[in-house]
Amino acid sequence: MNLTKKTISLILSVLIICPIWENSSVLAAPTAAELDRLAQNHFNKREFSHAIALWLAALDLEPNNERVQQRIEMLFDLKQKKDIALQRSKYNYRAAQEIMNENFEQGRRRAQMALDDYVAAYRIDPQDPDLQLMREDMRVLNEAVSAEAERRRLSEERRAQSLQLVAEAEAEMRAENYESALRLWTEALRLVPQDPDVQEGRRRSQLAIDNRIRFETIRNLLAEGKSLFDARDFSSARVSYQQVLNLDSRNREARIYMRNIDDELEKNRLYEQRLAQAEAFYQSALNHLAQNDFDNAISDFESARGLINNYRDVNARLREIPRLRDAHEARERQRRLAAIQQEFQTGLIAFSQSRFREAIVAFEKTLALDPGNTQAKEYLGRAREAEDERNEEIIDEFSPYYDIVNSLIVSGKALYERGMYVESRQKFDQILRLFPKNDIATEYLLRNEIRMNPDAYAKLIDQLINEARQEMESQNFRSATKKLELVRSVAPNHPGLNAHFAQVRTAETRRRAENVMASPAEIAQRLRVAANYFGQGGRENLESALREYRWVIARDPDNIQAAIGINRVESQLRIGGGAVAAAPRQLTEEQRILVNRHYYNGIQYYTNNDFHRAIEEWRRVLVIDPGHVKARNNIQKSLGFLGR
Repeated sequence: MNLTKKTISLILSVLIICPIWENSSVLAAPTAAELDRLAQNHFNKREFSHAIALWLAALDLEPNNERVQQRIEMLFDLKQKKDIALQRSKYNYRAAQEIMNENFEQGRRRAQMALDDYVAAYRIDPQDPDLQLMREDMRVLNEAVSAEAERRRLSEERRAQSLQLVAEAEAEMRAENYESALRLWTEALRLVPQDPDVQEGRRRSQLAIDNRIRFETIRNLLAEGKSLFDARDFSSARVSYQQVLNLDSRNREARIYMRNIDDELEKNRLYEQRLAQAEAFYQSALNHLAQNDFDNAISDFESARGLINNYRDVNARLREIPRLRDAHEARERQRRLAAIQQEFQTGLIAFSQSRFREAIVAFEKTLALDPGNTQAKEYLGRAREAEDERNEEIIDEFSPYYDIVNSLIVSGKALYERGMYVESRQKFDQILRLFPKNDIATEYLLRNEIRMNPDAYAKLIDQLINEARQEMESQNFRSATKKLELVRSVAPNHPGLNAHFAQVRTAETRRRAENVMASPAEIAQRLRVAANYFGQGGRENLESALREYRWVIARDPDNIQAAIGINRVESQLRIGGGAVAAAPRQLTEEQRILVNRHYYNGIQYYTNNDFHRAIEEWRRVLVIDPGHVKARNNIQKSLGFLGR
């Protein structure tokens, strides 16, 4: 088994953190199944970091292991649910604190929502550090809600007495009459035993009595911390409040401020991350714009705007994209139409000059650019048929049969020159069995027949000329010309041969004249009208141009200008509505492996709350595979957490 450096690193990192081979005395290279089993054990213990590391190591051994892929995706979904619940809990916790005194019922609902979400998150991952830090806050919040509910349940008179006692106790504390304050706090507790504020007040007054120096130190540190907090010097304020907690670990005011400071510091840290991510998305969007990739540019610009509202000139660029897209698509249409026109024209000219291979290539390129081009399809079929026929007549060096046929021709000619006509005839007969229309074999077969049977010479020549006449009458002028050329190859001085060639040319000219049924001047006028319509643009004018070009073709089927015009107009009508969508990118096996590696690395970072690096990994996925939906969705989810 070959282990990659990454796999070994992952396994060793887990080995250092946790003893996975508890019952093994020899460290052997684990299989993917063993790593999967160990990862599942850690997952069952809610040890997610260990589980994800092992599953990734298993996936590195077996990249297509669907079970491991599903377990990693499951862990990602679970982590996301926990994160969402934790974020909601934090939000409702702060909201409950802010509105509790103004609207108790609404505050109580928010507090219950915070507690419910906290419990949901805790059940998923009880070892999460944020959840551990919030545990005491949730307990205090629950007690505060219970105490306030109890106070409200009491009679109006008793509640008023409690509030009055609290106010008097606070006044005595400010006057440093701590014994008096202690009595007032104690009396208030008899009325509202569960009130955390009253409990905290009584504890502070007792501390002042028991250790005045420590109490004064704490009070000064609290004042210093609040001053620094109000000045938004959160790092220094945190030091002051931490000193308070070192002296009095239960100090509620310090704990509340510490939570608020941590929230502010986290906001600042996340803002810096969001700023860096926004710039990365902004630059990526500019790159996509430069490549005319407008959909991905929009996605990246919106991601930047989602991280930092009104970031740089994102809003203006988003408004500009529809115009840029329209201009690009117009340019692409023109470029494509010009390419279609050029390829079709190249193919048509090559076809008219019997360069069928070139014509086939050009018509195939035309159809690649414009799959609905019926003219290109028709001419492509005709060019292929003509090329197939020629391949039978003349076997050139591009044919797989060239070596065989060429050796038969060479030996057949040599035998003919030595007067071995029977043997020569056999060689050329072998060629004709493969390619019945082969010119050289037919010519030499005729030569051998004449040599072997001189009396039949005139009869054979007359037969060929008669066949040429029949082909001419059938208007198969190309075949008629081929018959006459065969006669000329064996009897170049045959009487009347040139006259037969002239007859074929005359008949072909007469046929074209009969098909035209229009004067050259009239055809030229129609072509000018069609070109004028085309130049004016618009669907109605294009359709008028098409009618004119088709009129010309109906009367002059070989008119190249009209054929090119029809192709240009039909392509314009088909493609004028929009650019062709780009085909989905096909990944190589190496790219697919790289995409999976970055994708699952992103999940690992996300599971460890490293959203910044997770986003970077998923962005690497999109560089290779812009259509990777999961990576794009995961980026948006992570941006949501960074944004909050």
